[in-house]
Amino acid sequence: MATRTDVDVSHRRGGIGRMLVAGGAAVALIGSITAGCLAITGRFPGDSMDIAWETPADGNASKQGNGAWLAGDTLVRSRSDAVTGYDAGTGERTWQYRPPGRSEICLAEADVDSSVLLVTRDDDTRPASSQRELCTTVAAIDLKNGREMWRAPIPTDDDKPRFEPNPVAAGGGLAVLADQGLRAVDIRTGAPRWTAAVPKNCVPGKAAPAQRHVAALLACGDPDKPWSDGTPVGAELHAAAFDPSTGALLWSTPFGDREPVSHSAGTSVLSADPLVVAASTSSNSEHGAFHSFDKDGRPNPPIDYNGAYGTLDAKRPLGTTTDGTRLYALSGYYKKGGTRHRAVAFDLATGQQVWKTGLDDSPGIGLNLQNGKVTVIVRTSATSAIAHEELHVLDAATGKERDVRSFHDTVAAHKIFEYKGLLIGANLSDYVPPPPPFTAYEAS
Repeated sequence: MATRTDVDVSHRRGGIGRMLVAGGAAVALIGSITAGCLAITGRFPGDSMDIAWETPADGNASKQGNGAWLAGDTLVRSRSDAVTGYDAGTGERTWQYRPPGRSEICLAEADVDSSVLLVTRDDDTRPASSQRELCTTVAAIDLKNGREMWRAPIPTDDDKPRFEPNPVAAGGGLAVLADQGLRAVDIRTGAPRWTAAVPKNCVPGKAAPAQRHVAALLACGDPDKPWSDGTPVGAELHAAAFDPSTGALLWSTPFGDREPVSHSAGTSVLSADPLVVAASTSSNSEHGAFHSFDKDGRPNPPIDYNGAYGTLDAKRPLGTTTDGTRLYALSGYYKKGGTRHRAVAFDLATGQQVWKTGLDDSPGIGLNLQNGKVTVIVRTSATSAIAHEELHVLDAATGKERDVRSFHDTVAAHKIFEYKGLLIGANLSDYVPPPPPFTAYEAS
C-alpha cells in the first residue's frame, strides 16, 4: 500500500508534469511569436547585419571631386573641400588633405595598387570674386598619410580639340593626362614617361591605365570637316590601347557591332584590362550596350542594356561589375503584377547569359564582387510588413544563393568594400545634413 507521503509525492509529480507541459507550450508559443517578429524585422540571431562603426558626418560641400576608395588598410573619401583617410578596421580618421587657399577639388582618380590619389583643382591664386576655372592643377597624394608628393599645371591649348572635360586618369603606376594629346608621368614622382602615338584624325578622351596596357577612348573622324565641341563633326567612338612603357599604339578598334557609336555617347569604363565600357545611346541611359575587347583589340559581342533578361542597371556604379571574364549586373523586368528584379551574369567573350538569380520584387541597390562571390544589397518591397535592406550572397560561378542576411539599419551606399569580415558602404550623396561617409557592417 502506498503511504500518504508516496501519494502526495506522486500527486505533486503529476502536477509538476502538467505544469511543465503547459509551460513548455507557452514557451513554444512565445518562441514562435518572437521568431516571427525577429524574422520580420531581420533581427534573427546569426542571420543579420549590425553596424560595427560609422565615421562622423561631413560638413556641407558640393559634389565636385566626389569619390571613395579602399587602399590597403585605408578608406579614402574625396570631396570638393578635402580628401580624408580613415582606418578601415575602426573608422577612425587618420589624415586629411585640404587644397590651398580657396581652391576646390574638381576630380579625383586613384591608383590603389600604388596607394596614390590624383586630384585636379582650380587655381588657388584667383580673387574670391573671379569666375572659377576648374582643373588647372594636378596633384598626387600619398594614400597612406595624405601628403602631397608632387603637383603640376595642366596645360590647355584652345587650338587643340579635346572631348574629355576631366583629363586625368590613374593606374598601373602611371598618371595619364589627355590634355594636349595623351601623355603619361610616373604617378609617385611626376616625372615624364611618354607621349602616346594617338592615331591620325583621332582625339583622346577617357583613359584607363593598367599594368598591361593603357586603354583610352578616342573620337575619330574626317579632319577635313569643321571641328565642333572639340571633335570632328560625325566623329565615331574608338577604343585603343597603348604600351605602358613607351606609349606606342598597340591597337585601335571602332565601337559598334554593325553601326558606329557616336563619340557623344555617354560612357563609363568598368575595367581597363580587359577594356569594358558601358556606352549609352540616349541621354537617359536606357538604351545602349556594354562593349568589351580582348587583349588584341578584337571586339566581343556587345551586351545590350535590354534583352530577355530585362533592363540592365547601367546608370549607377553599383549596378554592374566585372572580373575580366564575366559581367555581373542587376536587372529589372516586368511580370504580371509588377516589376521583378534579378542578378544576371554574362560571358564577355560571347555576350551570352551565364546565369540569372531572381530577387523577386526586391530591387537591388548595389552589388560587389570579391573572392568568388557576388554580394547584392536589396531593398524589400513596400508591401512587406516592415521594409528593410537585405544582403544576398551569390556564388559568382553559378549564381546559387549562399546566404541571406537582414540589415538592422537603413543602407544608403554608392560604393561597397569588403575588408576583414566587414562590409563597408560609402555614401557619396550631398544631402543636407550630410550622412556619414562610411558605415561598416558585420554579421551577427
